[in-house]
Amino acid sequence: VGDTFIAVKYCLRAFRAVFRRVFYVPGNHDMWIRPKGQHANEPEMFADSVAKLLSLWQMCDDLDVDVGPAQLSPQVCVVPLDGWYHFSFDHWDPKPGNTAFDKFCKWPMAYDDVWMFMTNLNDARLEITEKYMQPGSSVITFSHFLPRKELPLPGVHEMAKGSGCLKLEDQLRRVKSKLHIFGHTHINTQNDYDGCIYMQNAMGYGISPGQKLCVVNDKGSFRSYMA
Repeated sequence: VGDTFIAVKYCLRAFRAVFRRVFYVPGNHDMWIRPKGQHANEPEMFADSVAKLLSLWQMCDDLDVDVGPAQLSPQVCVVPLDGWYHFSFDHWDPKPGNTAFDKFCKWPMAYDDVWMFMTNLNDARLEITEKYMQPGSSVITFSHFLPRKELPLPGVHEMAKGSGCLKLEDQLRRVKSKLHIFGHTHINTQNDYDGCIYMQNAMGYGISPGQKLCVVNDKGSFRSYMA
């Protein structure tokens, strides 16, 4: 959503002004802690990217933005999934690469362990969904990062190692997701794999002029059209 805390806040506040419900998971840019002088003094605000994540959650609570699962209607339940990338997502070369992505992030754990920390945050969301979801509901999950290797990737060196996490696939399957929405790669796509539709509708950096939103569920029925 934004490279700085204040940018995320302005964006979510704008969404809340026009939508009844807004859901959010952070992407890689949201976890950056930019050096002092670049838009904000985030090193003074946050000890590390986990501290920033906690502040983002508090800000979402203040703005009434959802970061957990919610039953929107008797027919539809929405489940946000946090995640991070891992080199094992690169099925051609599933080992650590030479490219260090997101150098502005500052983690209190090892670089290759961030995915485990982030996906473990979903355990409570999955338990709540399994316990309280209304019978007969369809589940829509979403994440910033890619959950399947078959999804399209940009032709950037070692980009597969910085794009997705296979544990997200296990988690969305656990709640029997019918539609999974993701981002990160800026490649619009819609694919059906094993009974779940995977969709990305990239809006461009800063939302490119002329972009439209994609409706994915209309009055309890799965439909996709631009609006």
